[in-house]
Amino acid sequence: MEPSHELAPAPDRPHRPRPGPSAWARRAASHVPPGRAARTFLLVAFVDAAGRGIFLAGSALFYTQVIGLTNAQVGLGLSLAGLVGLVCAVPIGWLADRFGDGPVLVALQLWRAAAFLAYPLVDDFRLFLVVACLVGAVEWAAMPIIQSVAGATSEEGSMVGAMAVVAVARNSAYALSALAATAVITWASPRVYVVFVLVNALGFLVSGLLLLRLRLPRRATDHAPRERGAKLLPFKDVRFVLLSLTNGILYAHMPILSVAFPLWVVTRTDAPRALVGVALTINTVLAVLLQIRLSKGGDDLRRAGGKQRLAGLALAAFCLLVACTRSVDGATATVLLLLAAVALTLGELWQSAGGWGISYGLAPEAQRTYYLSVYQLGATGVTVAGPAVLVMAVVDVGPAGWVGLAALLALTGLVTPLLTRPPRHRTTPAPAAAD
Repeated sequence: MEPSHELAPAPDRPHRPRPGPSAWARRAASHVPPGRAARTFLLVAFVDAAGRGIFLAGSALFYTQVIGLTNAQVGLGLSLAGLVGLVCAVPIGWLADRFGDGPVLVALQLWRAAAFLAYPLVDDFRLFLVVACLVGAVEWAAMPIIQSVAGATSEEGSMVGAMAVVAVARNSAYALSALAATAVITWASPRVYVVFVLVNALGFLVSGLLLLRLRLPRRATDHAPRERGAKLLPFKDVRFVLLSLTNGILYAHMPILSVAFPLWVVTRTDAPRALVGVALTINTVLAVLLQIRLSKGGDDLRRAGGKQRLAGLALAAFCLLVACTRSVDGATATVLLLLAAVALTLGELWQSAGGWGISYGLAPEAQRTYYLSVYQLGATGVTVAGPAVLVMAVVDVGPAGWVGLAALLALTGLVTPLLTRPPRHRTTPAPAAAD
């Protein structure tokens, strides 16, 4: 039986103050990587995301009120830009392995800075298509290189942990820049929306210049003679391609959060419209607080597969919660949707941690960025096609659409750990002994 604390005080027990802002700051500082290269790259990631976050918060207003495009023209242009990026991502990943992640990422940042500086000169749909495709050509190629560089700058042995810290920095920058952009949108005239574009270009330029100071450790290079068709090696690995596909399906949380969920809340439930902003806030806060914790152990391939299983089940729970909100009152729908937002965020964090672990674990060091680019194809494809598919096959269908999506996500999560198991090698039976 434990001693009663009413009999005698415990003077030697240290006083534990309640967590305050300073405690949270110290906790956040403890996650800052120790190495110079890692810290420099963390700053690069923050600056890059800050500029991009400001632009994304006001991009729709810039396209429609400054350039004068219709919603249909914006959607078509950005979809075509996404397809261009889908085609260009893998070749750029191959170039990063050949010439180095750092130089190629610097080139991409400067390319994007120049493209966004051209945006204020656009005054019709044709020019918008050209500039949007120039941006899209390198948009999806940057993230695999960022992932590769994050792993290369890790000095503590956990590449997934290093990527988690980078993700937290990027999410924090997105949140802060969104608040700044909201203030500008509230008080400024539409002419000021051009500033969003210029700030984004400046962010790319500054991050590119910071990358010039980054001295990455040289990765091992495969000096063996290249066999014919070596560039297709990751595509010949059926397991790797299937894991890219399953990761892409689980990555559906992105278009769900940005498109399907808001449309469902506004058009199919009695919940207040402001709930969309609340859900986004919950998503951002939980991502910053839990990303590092939920990413622990992700460097192990088996545990990475387990995290993707948890992601599939959490996302399936989200879909089922949303499906229940169609025919209930506004208060009940609000509670269910808030719970769903938490489940969606947990699924997002487990998916990202598992995806990083799987892609790092299966990518050979000499061709790491190329393999990461191939692995990213699943997520890129879902990002490009996901909004239209989710609207037509889920939102417009109703609760049955959400239930079907839940089944797909749960099945994908359960299958992924099976694919991460190492393949069994057949053993050749020993020849029978001669009589």
